[in-house]
Amino acid sequence: MPLEAFDQICHDIARAEARVCSVPGLASFGLPTKYFLREFYCTESGCDCRRVLVQFVPAAKPPRVAATINYGWEKPKFYKKWSLDPEMWREMAGASLESFGEQGPHADKFLLVFRKIILDHDLVTAFRRHYKLVKKITDVPPTPRGKSEHLS
Repeated sequence: MPLEAFDQICHDIARAEARVCSVPGLASFGLPTKYFLREFYCTESGCDCRRVLVQFVPAAKPPRVAATINYGWEKPKFYKKWSLDPEMWREMAGASLESFGEQGPHADKFLLVFRKIILDHDLVTAFRRHYKLVKKITDVPPTPRGKSEHLS
């Protein structure tokens, strides 16, 4: 499933609703403590995965990804039914580190912070709203088989 950054699809909304998260305890490692949450959504036509991939990116330079997290906001039962892979649904439901995503050395700490901040229903509501918006913009119904498109 192809993922695209929300700020590339809906630049103005992403900018207006940018979220900055404080990650305590990193200053002792010489790391920044404020991070932007950069959202990525699936743009595959017809896909209804109901998830977001979130990257923690330092608010200060350099913008190196500190953690990449998958988050599926639906109940596990939804992903178990949706997924064709008998084990993939476990990764899709809830929050987990993205196994193929960029991870910094303290990614586990960011995952713990993320699990706390998603207790904020406003954040999860924003993810759902952004997901629906991306789907509305990018989801193009496939042309029925056997019928060609005619441009007039």
